[in-house]
Amino acid sequence: MALSIGVSVGSRIDIAGHLLQVTALVQPRLIVVTVDGGDDVVISDKDRKEIVPGLWVRVGIGQVGGCNRLAFDAPKTINVSRQA
Repeated sequence: MALSIGVSVGSRIDIAGHLLQVTALVQPRLIVVTVDGGDDVVISDKDRKEIVPGLWVRVGIGQVGGCNRLAFDAPKTINVSRQA
C-alpha cells in the first residue's frame, strides 16, 4: 500500500535524508519536484518514477476536487515524512 501525501508548491518531504520539494503543480495529474536541489523531475499519474534508490513516486488523485497528492511506494525501512 502506498503512502499518499497532499502537496502544494513549496511542500517539502524528507525521504531517508533526501529532500523532495514540490516546485510546480501543472495540473492535478502532473507535479514537478526536485530531490536534493537537483534537476526538475516531472511526476504523473501514468507511471511511477524511482526518485531515490528503493522509493517510487507517482501522482495520486484525491477523492475531492482532484487535489494534488504524491503517492510513495517504498519498503518500511525507508522513512518518508513531511517537513514544516
